Amino acid sequence: MADVDRAGQMVAKACRWVRLHPDRWERLKGICERLMLEGEIIQRGSVYELARQHGLDVRLLSEFRRDHNLWSVLARYMVMERPCLLSAIRFRETPVDRVDLAGYWRDIVGEDQFMASSLTEARAVWDIQRGASR
Repeated sequence: MADVDRAGQMVAKACRWVRLHPDRWERLKGICERLMLEGEIIQRGSVYELARQHGLDVRLLSEFRRDHNLWSVLARYMVMERPCLLSAIRFRETPVDRVDLAGYWRDIVGEDQFMASSLTEARAVWDIQRGASR
């Protein structure tokens, strides 16, 4: 239970970050989308270097280079909004996956534009989208 409590704190921290920095959130999503379209695999450890190589704003990304927890949660929110990002972002299961991500978002950030309410649901949506495009 302590793992889930800690995960909830991580999710709340990420949601507060988005609420306080909506412009940075939009830029981060744009960077990840651009890297996905260029065929890159996006991981916390490499997103900073990939962005730098592609001439993108790395000041924003320095926050994620240091904070794995922030990146982990925000990446989940990105794929909940755009499941196609699963083609470029890989995940390991963590206690964060047992937290009501959409609920935290609504409580802290406000209205969402998610296509899926969890990473698991985003994977299912992505599987359907890929199947439809074949």
